[in-house]
Amino acid sequence: MALSIIQTGTSLQLLDEDGGRTLLTLPAGITLDDTVKPRWCVYNRNVVLVNTPSQPLAIDSTGTVRILSPKPPRLAPILAGVAGGTLSGSFRVKETFVTLDEFGNILSESDYSPVSTRTAIASQFLGVSNADISPDAITLRRFYRTTDNGAVFFQWVDLDGNVLTTIQDDLADAGLSVFAAPTLGTPPRLTTIAQFRGRLFGSGDTDIDNLRYSEAGIQYAWPADNVIPIPGLGTDQFGIVALAARREALIVGRRNVLSQIVGTGAESGADTDLEPVTISNEVGIESQESTVVFRDVCYFLWKDGVYSVDSSGLTCISDGSQASGLGNVRSWFATDNYFNRDKFNVAFAHIDPDSVTYRLFLCSADSDVIDSWVEYDIEDKVWFGPHKTDLFTPTSAFSRSTASDRRIPLIGGPASVFQKQDTRTDGFNTAIEMDVVGKEHDLDVPDQEKYFGELSMLVTPQTTGILRIETKVGERPQPGATDTRNVMVQHSNLSKPRKRLGRLGKGKHLNMRLVNNNVGEDVKVLGYEVDPVHVLGRR
Repeated sequence: MALSIIQTGTSLQLLDEDGGRTLLTLPAGITLDDTVKPRWCVYNRNVVLVNTPSQPLAIDSTGTVRILSPKPPRLAPILAGVAGGTLSGSFRVKETFVTLDEFGNILSESDYSPVSTRTAIASQFLGVSNADISPDAITLRRFYRTTDNGAVFFQWVDLDGNVLTTIQDDLADAGLSVFAAPTLGTPPRLTTIAQFRGRLFGSGDTDIDNLRYSEAGIQYAWPADNVIPIPGLGTDQFGIVALAARREALIVGRRNVLSQIVGTGAESGADTDLEPVTISNEVGIESQESTVVFRDVCYFLWKDGVYSVDSSGLTCISDGSQASGLGNVRSWFATDNYFNRDKFNVAFAHIDPDSVTYRLFLCSADSDVIDSWVEYDIEDKVWFGPHKTDLFTPTSAFSRSTASDRRIPLIGGPASVFQKQDTRTDGFNTAIEMDVVGKEHDLDVPDQEKYFGELSMLVTPQTTGILRIETKVGERPQPGATDTRNVMVQHSNLSKPRKRLGRLGKGKHLNMRLVNNNVGEDVKVLGYEVDPVHVLGRR
């Protein structure tokens, strides 16, 4: 069964392929913040959740929610010799907290406790007291010790449960694990998360300029020295805003700098070959939730438009082609006429794989909440929108998997999750309004008077419906000025494939607006014709 995980308010739920939801149980002491966005990453058959939980969480395929890594022991073990054993030497010990699955596999292991003082014993048990108790749900405490007078720690003994505070053992040096104690570390407070090169990468809201990463293949081990400073240190109050993994690079976005992490992730001593490379010192990313990767291309929103990053570099796709004008919607993002640009940081997006569309949700110009969206056709490189709904307030955009692993785009609302359907249907007796304003027609001679003749509408015939057509003929107003042209209103019967309407009149420009806001009336406009059209004085 294909399952998705969603956060609803301050709870987590499993969303199955039929839309059913199951409430998940959070670990004791863990709370979720519903004032910020959850950030997710799939890693080692687990979903890792950050930003909203009070500690990073890992959720497995059964819906079991665990802390990504327990908090480390706070107390150093106290050592002493105990009569009856056979061990001799001088030793040091440190402790971790471990969680195992039902088969004995490690699910998580905390960072190490402070190291004990070196203690010498002669033909005794090495006794440990003051073993710390974890505030988190764990399976056992694990102890590592050195060999006689050694400096390297090896796995020694386990203390089951989370109650007892003493243990003793006289295992000889030769009986210790042949492998040195693993590299561990506590994940920081994380607000972003991504998977790249077999590691988890993330940043937080306290150390905002540095990218932290886990050990390879170990989701719970975050050594303190696994740090990559991201270019632009100290240049703003936001730091790292977004992460997005492409095949050969991890995109790292600040608000004013765009970088990528490259390298294989292979280790050489204590270091890896991972390093940051600056893509742009001018362009950044406004919102993590606007960032998606599709077919190895990263799409995201910045202050003046939507950009893409691929193997060929950085492109502003909302500026469109200067030659053809296709997709040139710069004014959507670079003016205050369409959207609230101060709220770009809360924008979110997803990919519709069926229509191959990047769908971006934004606050309209007079709104502080998400209420509109635009769409970019990735294959045809054309924008559509803005769209708006009064049915509900979109709060998220994501996708789920069907039983056959087909991706279905979803839109989340305050009380419901909405799924795209092939049949266009008005909801709750409220029409999905169509309101389209066309271009200013001027025959490429904008300063001359023209005659605009009879209007004909061409549509796909419907069983019922009326299309309202508002036309303006005259001189187009200057930017910022009021449009004083008279509006002529005509209505076209949508049951006819071609409907001839009246003549439009004289003027330098023609503009048309098409409106339908009636429940249950579908509209598919194929085009319109105006005939004849000519410059006055010409035939």
